[in-house]
This record gives sequence, structure tokens and C-alpha cells, in this order.
Amino acid sequence: MKLRNLGNYEPALAAGFISSFEGCRLSAYKCPSGVLTIGYGHTKGVSEGDTCTKRQAEDWLIDDIRETQALLAHYVNVPVSEGEFVSLVSLAFNVGVGALTKSKLLRKLNSGDRDGAAEEFLDFDLANGKRVAGLTRRRKKEHDLFLLESLKAQLPNIV
Repeated sequence: MKLRNLGNYEPALAAGFISSFEGCRLSAYKCPSGVLTIGYGHTKGVSEGDTCTKRQAEDWLIDDIRETQALLAHYVNVPVSEGEFVSLVSLAFNVGVGALTKSKLLRKLNSGDRDGAAEEFLDFDLANGKRVAGLTRRRKKEHDLFLLESLKAQLPNIV
């Protein structure tokens, strides 16, 4: 398994995973946290009544992933696998990079505790202080993908 710096992956690698959870809505709506959103979780500059095309939504998704990746790359100090990249960017895309900057997840990852970092995904399933079933499902999928990649990274050391 190849490990790379988080900033060296193509944002499109995470688009399918993220879009499967975000879904696509071509009219502005309020997400469970009360934030105006459009397309695939796009929140920047959204106003009540806004609409977009499917193509705009796809372009915004890649741009938003790229921005999330660039911000997050400043805080991830270890090389990551493709699956770890997708999991980390998906989480940061959904909860915001700021929520991760001082998290146990990043502390564990940066100290080499990948298994411990994977478990921390499961703690990010609240919206307005309440557990949300959709977020719990998403965090479990991120956790599983991250852990699978972590296990693959350890296999050469086990054999």
C-alpha cells in the first residue's frame, strides 16, 4: 500500500464517497445543523431560494473537496493511504476542518496510532448536540474504510 502526503491526492478520489452521503439537491435547503446548503453539501455563499445545475453541483463538490484537503493538509503530519485520505477528507468536509484541528483523531494519527485514530471517527455523529442516525452511518463507513487501509498498512510488518 502506498502512503502519500494528504495534499498529494486528487480531490476526485473522495467525490464518490462524499456524494453518496451528501446526496445532491439542486435547490437551497437547511441541513440538520441549520446551515443553508445546495448541491453536494456546498455551503459557501448559499442564500434562500438559490438553485444550481447538476454540473454546478459537481464542480462545487470538487472545489470544496480541494479546499478542505488544502486546509486539512496543514494538520496531517504523516503520510496517508488513499482510503485514509478519503475518510479524513469526508469527515472534514462534513464537520469542518476546524472541528478536527485539535481533535484526538488527528493527535492519534500524527503520533502513529492509526487504530486509535480510526475509533475517533465514531465520536463525530452529533448535530446541535443530538446523535443523528445518518451521521452515525457515515462515521461508521469512514471508520471502516480508514481502519481497512490502516490494516493494509500494517500487513507488511506482520508478515
